[in-house]
Amino acid sequence: ITVHSLSGCPRATSAMKKAKLSGEQMLTIKQRASNGIENDEEIKQLDEEIKELNESNSQMEADMIKLRTQITTMESNLKTIEEENKVIEQQNESLLHELANLSQSLIHSLANIQLPHMEPINEQNFDAYVTTLTDMYTNQDRYQSPENKALLENIKQAVRGIQV
Repeated sequence: ITVHSLSGCPRATSAMKKAKLSGEQMLTIKQRASNGIENDEEIKQLDEEIKELNESNSQMEADMIKLRTQITTMESNLKTIEEENKVIEQQNESLLHELANLSQSLIHSLANIQLPHMEPINEQNFDAYVTTLTDMYTNQDRYQSPENKALLENIKQAVRGIQV
């Protein structure tokens, strides 16, 4: 109670003597403290890098989701197109079958009608025969002779029964 400062206190003096550190111990503490500060800065830098990597990963994941969505959409569109193509192929097959039947009907109906400068109609000369008929009907002014008029009338009569 009578002591007014630490320097005069017998207990404080012994505690201060015990608390005194050697120069070597002080250097070690300073190094540990500075290493802690350096590690703290490294930790902050690593935290920043981790944050940047997380942001980059999030962006990449978002891009991947967009790509997956686009791929799914493209696959769906492709499937739809394939289905539409199948329908078109079936329609084409049906039309080709119908055309073959129509061709056979036309060949059968015109078998007895001979066009000028042509053999009777058959499967081998069918296209040429149809081209000649088309020309005769398109350019009737060139086919004004009574023979040609009679021929065209016979052709009309022969194909009247064909249903398209």
